[in-house]
Amino acid sequence: MITGDSIDGMDFISSLPDEILHHILSSVPTKSAIRTSLLSKRWRYVWSETPSLSIDCRRADPNSIDKTLSFFSAPKITSFHLHTTLLNRIDSVNGCIEFAISHNAEKLSLESRDYRVRNYKFPDFFYTNSSVKQLFVDSGSVHLIPRCTVSWTSLKNLSLSNCTLSDESFLKILSGSPLLESLELLYCAEYMCLDLSQSQHLRRLEIDRSDWFMGPTKIVAPHLHCLRLRHSRLPCSLVDVSSLTEADLNIYFGDLKTVTAGFLQHNVVKMLQMLQNVEKLTIGGTFLQMLSLAALCGVPFPTLKVKTLTLETMIIRSVIPGITKLLRYTPGLRKLTIHTVKCSSISVGIASQ
Repeated sequence: MITGDSIDGMDFISSLPDEILHHILSSVPTKSAIRTSLLSKRWRYVWSETPSLSIDCRRADPNSIDKTLSFFSAPKITSFHLHTTLLNRIDSVNGCIEFAISHNAEKLSLESRDYRVRNYKFPDFFYTNSSVKQLFVDSGSVHLIPRCTVSWTSLKNLSLSNCTLSDESFLKILSGSPLLESLELLYCAEYMCLDLSQSQHLRRLEIDRSDWFMGPTKIVAPHLHCLRLRHSRLPCSLVDVSSLTEADLNIYFGDLKTVTAGFLQHNVVKMLQMLQNVEKLTIGGTFLQMLSLAALCGVPFPTLKVKTLTLETMIIRSVIPGITKLLRYTPGLRKLTIHTVKCSSISVGIASQ
């Protein structure tokens, strides 16, 4: 309930201009904002002009959602968040997306973890949007397979979680997003080669992978400034990251019974070699253990230009050789930070070549 001190018989909050009330209501779910219409005549339509909508329709009747949208009267949406289930609601979900796009939503967030529906594909109109600047999609049911040309001409920030997309689909998305600056791919599947060479404005890339979502094995990103690569189980080749100045790596190549010095040279130390211009480097415990194996095998390390080094690891025996080697080959290091966090111990054997 919104309350305030009384001023001349009128509560203080109600006396505020509509623009401020809209800003306040933008920070709460739309369902809660609608309840303010019961406060007084002053509040009856305030929610409907709020330029931010956050709708949770997992348990709501689709008709009630349609009714809510029909009362909305703001000329433009700055932020639209939809949390939904897809089972028996695909038409309603598509309708909400079309509503957001038709109202020129600048920030669009779609969240659904309904694994009962497989292979949901966005309608074609989803891929033609000149207003959206930030797009977040988090769904284990979504296949991003545009059957049409992608035109996200204003998009700057794209975050995809638990989605499935092919290399071909990804190229379409990238070619249709000429202003893209930040890209997050969290537990996404099926794409293998991430060629960002044509994304000239892209400065930040974050990739998180797991046993089920392997992610790319090759990254080409000559314009990238910041890279965060976590929990990789397949070797990932950094083909071109020549503009990189900041990197955060916590990767390992799991399920290995034996590794050779040649494997470590090609897949682990070579990744360090590609970080030639990085000045700020963060390394996690699992990658440190891989570097320790390389050090024990006598694999030569490259000299790095790192000035700020952060290690996220427990201080355990299996990371010491890697830390020692890193410090030896970062002669320009000015600041070393160690965050003691829990890390998995990888179990591999060292084999002769």
